[in-house]
Amino acid sequence: MADCPVLCDLAEELLALWASPEWDRRRRLWVDHWAGRTREVPVACSMFQGSQDLVWQQILPEETFHYKEGFARRIELHLRHRLWRARHIPDDVPHDPLFTLYAAPGLAPDELWGVPLGAHSTGQAGGAYKPVPPLASPDDLKKLRLPIFRADEARRHEQEEQVRELVGERLPVCFACDALHNGPFEWAVRLRGMANLLLDCYDRPEWLHELMARITEGMVQYHRDREAAGYVCDRSSRALHTPWEEWPDGEQPRLDHAWGYLHAQSAASYGPATYAEFVQPYNVPLAELFGKVYYHGCEDLTRKVETIRELPHLVQFHVSPWSQVAPIAAALPAHVTMEVHSHPTNVLFLWDAAQMQIELRRLVRDAGDHLFNLKLCDIQTINHDGGEALRTWAQAAKEAANGWN
Repeated sequence: MADCPVLCDLAEELLALWASPEWDRRRRLWVDHWAGRTREVPVACSMFQGSQDLVWQQILPEETFHYKEGFARRIELHLRHRLWRARHIPDDVPHDPLFTLYAAPGLAPDELWGVPLGAHSTGQAGGAYKPVPPLASPDDLKKLRLPIFRADEARRHEQEEQVRELVGERLPVCFACDALHNGPFEWAVRLRGMANLLLDCYDRPEWLHELMARITEGMVQYHRDREAAGYVCDRSSRALHTPWEEWPDGEQPRLDHAWGYLHAQSAASYGPATYAEFVQPYNVPLAELFGKVYYHGCEDLTRKVETIRELPHLVQFHVSPWSQVAPIAAALPAHVTMEVHSHPTNVLFLWDAAQMQIELRRLVRDAGDHLFNLKLCDIQTINHDGGEALRTWAQAAKEAANGWN
């Protein structure tokens, strides 16, 4: 197939924005923000990248797309999503034209850890399901096999060729091939089940430490093998929560050129002391792999910050609507920025501009002198308002941020 005019025109439009003085300003703002070189507060209204969630079906209905299926459809989604955000949301995010391709091979259910990762499901598209933990008893730990990194080189080359056939060399591409991510405790939940883990803390703590150590050992080696195979993309590691970063140029990106996204959200029901014993020590080896670490947690981290702040290379800390900004600001080291979130449900369903401003001013006040950025995320719907709430929030956040400087 020759270059596709529809896709090429969209790509050129996005690339022109990427090269514009305004987006250069945005990139520099985030780089200076991470380094503590500016007191300006960046604002980010972040929507899932390339997803086909309900929110995108509301914003860009099916009939607006030129392509209905195949690889061309994937590229069109990628471009139209970014262009819509660029045109409609007045925040500080430079929407990267980088197109991520996936080179992970298809895996059998027991291929990652040597045990089946099954689930009970309604069988309906979008219906409920419940994972079945394969480590039903402590003796099952001996069945656990550490994961082996594999990539599908044929798939990698095939996808790259398809991109080039459709848009030539216009779009920068990268290859993702990570089946594990960076949260050891979440794998403990998948393998053992959270109800069991709550009891394991008391009934068999030494066994739980053994489980966590095995999982962490496997994840660290997996990521090192992924790095050695050339499947680390520093530019795509930023995802939703680090809109831009600059790293030294090198022949092959390394883990210490990338952001690590650490988390243990399923441990919300662990108290601070239990978290410090069974979660933090196993996040540390993962954090040590990466150049900069973002810690994510939609749960209340107000007291756990006293532990999490000790993570190596921590640069950004998620402050959800369920966490308290002021005590976290007091607890974090000065160089760690806070990602301070507005309440997405209230923003999208309940509040007008004045109510958004009230919350934003409170968040800014509670942040005090600590470095922070303002964030709206977890956007699953626009409530059929055409995105007006997103625009209103971004404008209100910019006004609140300007009041802080």
